[in-house]
Amino acid sequence: MSEKRIENAIQRYLDSLGAYHIKNHGSIYSRAGTPDITACVNGKFVAIEVKQPGGVVSPLQAAHIELIRKSGGVAFVAYSLEEAKENLKEFRVI
Repeated sequence: MSEKRIENAIQRYLDSLGAYHIKNHGSIYSRAGTPDITACVNGKFVAIEVKQPGGVVSPLQAAHIELIRKSGGVAFVAYSLEEAKENLKEFRVI
């Protein structure tokens, strides 16, 4: 499954939860390494880096995920909608 399809599935799921979310597009105005999806789910800041199966997280992306976690937010990598749901449960967001 392509990264775009996984992103779309995760965004539809977030919609079903009534969550606020945006797709982050890389540009000269955004910070390199920012996770693909930023959301507010049940009052919690959530950032999701989406990868297709076999995709590799860059060191910069990993650093952003760690910084978000250290700041009290929830951040993770998802290779599928199911993995995103599991992470949201594991981090007690849903």
